[in-house]
Amino acid sequence: MAGWPGAGPLCVLGGAALGVCLAGVAGQLVEPSTAPPKPKPPPLTKETVVFWDMRLWHVVGIFSLFVLSIIITLCCVFNCRVPRTRKEIEARYLQRKAAKMYTDKLETVPPLNELTEVPGEDKKKKKKKKKDSVDTVAIKVEEDEKNEAKKKKGEK
Repeated sequence: MAGWPGAGPLCVLGGAALGVCLAGVAGQLVEPSTAPPKPKPPPLTKETVVFWDMRLWHVVGIFSLFVLSIIITLCCVFNCRVPRTRKEIEARYLQRKAAKMYTDKLETVPPLNELTEVPGEDKKKKKKKKKDSVDTVAIKVEEDEKNEAKKKKGEK
């Protein structure tokens, strides 16, 4: 304590407190590492290899061709072209209207088995159908011949 005149026990106590604080702070400091810094990743360019030795522009091109082919396929399948003129719009409307009328009339047509004779059908059903339907000249002649044949058998 010879260095400072008038330095009393208070200064000694303050110096000790300062030393303790500096020791606590020094323990919290991070020591710099001696390892070299991590290199930055190279910038992303069109020549960057993405995967399977393909460059970025290869991947983007293949993906865009794939998307374009899907769009073209969907447009061809679903016919999504927008009509350009009023005539085309009216023509489409008339086509839809005609198609609806056709399907409505088609629903009223009876099934095919009701319109034609089915082989192996009962004779009674055939006779009932013949009585319900319009008789032709050939059917009347056949019935007359059968009736005459029955009368002749009944007379004998």
